[in-house]
Amino acid sequence: MPDKSLPKKIINKGRRILSKIVPYNIKYKPVGVVNVSKNSTGDDIEFLEVNPPSSLTLDLTEAFIEDCTPYLKPIMTINYPGDFIVGIPGGRVYSYDGANMAVISNANNLIEQVSFQWSDDTVISAENNILFRETMFLTPKELKGNVFSMLAGGGATTYYYHWLFDAMPKLGLLKKLGIFDQIDYFLVPNYVDKYQKEYLDYFGIPASKIINAELEKHIQADKLYVASYVRVDDHHPKWTLDFLYKSLIKSPKKSSPDKRIYIARGDAAVNRKVINEAELIEMLKKYEFEIQYLSELSVVDQAKLFNAASVVVGAHGAGLSNLVYCEPGTKVLEFFPDQYVRHLFYDICNKRGVKYDYVLCSSEGTATNASDGQKISLTANVDLIEEKLKSLLAS
Repeated sequence: MPDKSLPKKIINKGRRILSKIVPYNIKYKPVGVVNVSKNSTGDDIEFLEVNPPSSLTLDLTEAFIEDCTPYLKPIMTINYPGDFIVGIPGGRVYSYDGANMAVISNANNLIEQVSFQWSDDTVISAENNILFRETMFLTPKELKGNVFSMLAGGGATTYYYHWLFDAMPKLGLLKKLGIFDQIDYFLVPNYVDKYQKEYLDYFGIPASKIINAELEKHIQADKLYVASYVRVDDHHPKWTLDFLYKSLIKSPKKSSPDKRIYIARGDAAVNRKVINEAELIEMLKKYEFEIQYLSELSVVDQAKLFNAASVVVGAHGAGLSNLVYCEPGTKVLEFFPDQYVRHLFYDICNKRGVKYDYVLCSSEGTATNASDGQKISLTANVDLIEEKLKSLLAS
């Protein structure tokens, strides 16, 4: 089936090239930066606090911290800015590309706390958003009524993990404020993959209310609502995990979870192949593990599967995002390519009361940055995984 989004993608790419030489619609270029907070707003922006600022600290062993890849060392404690939604009469969103997204007030100021700009694996200051250097701007698509933006940085457009933990919790803020039913349209990072459509449908958001930011790069609403970023410096606020769990696990498994599941990588399109997965599977079957290919399951069935698991084994990858649906006491064994070790699922397990252990395995190649590390495959250390597994099962 042809990709219907392809023509717009070509147009958007052509627009970015032309913008370097042909001034157009320059009136839409932001003129400055405005900050918003509980105590200070401008440009008629409404500030709706949901959760106050707090301090967040990771609970990781020293050995794990030492094993984390140098370019992915965790920031152990952060000052979390809290959670809020801003309401902007006549507000605009300009989704230039995955690394630059600007939320712009009716007074034509870029709003710092809810815009996004990324360079060299780092969030950079609002003043460096690429729109301040542009000379050609698309005319915004005007939307009547209230629009809620779920945009959450470039990762949420294509990666399940970022969709689940960066974008979806924003609905929790909307619901907590009691204004979910007042939203006429939802601006989403993308609306192509099956899991994106299934999650939005599950939360009662029909296709008729969805605006795909990958296709509509510039929109303006009668009133725009934008939520703060909920995952900061790779910390998962506990409320985001509780929101996802309670939303999808309506009736937790009544008896103790009893499934032993291995999350197979055989259906992974490109990234993080387990070179000797057949050998690993043969070992796991001796311990009565079910071999699960998550691409075959709906998002609801994935949540139910993890909720019913007593033990989960899997390579670091998007499928382990579903650990958020496990019951406390579940045992998890994650294995990594030794060139790409990070704490994301360890943190989720801690906050869900899940027992966690890990194994380092040989990488198929080298990586010096996160982009390369995401693609690297591995050879499972079957003997060490079996040793760790025996210890977990005995505990």
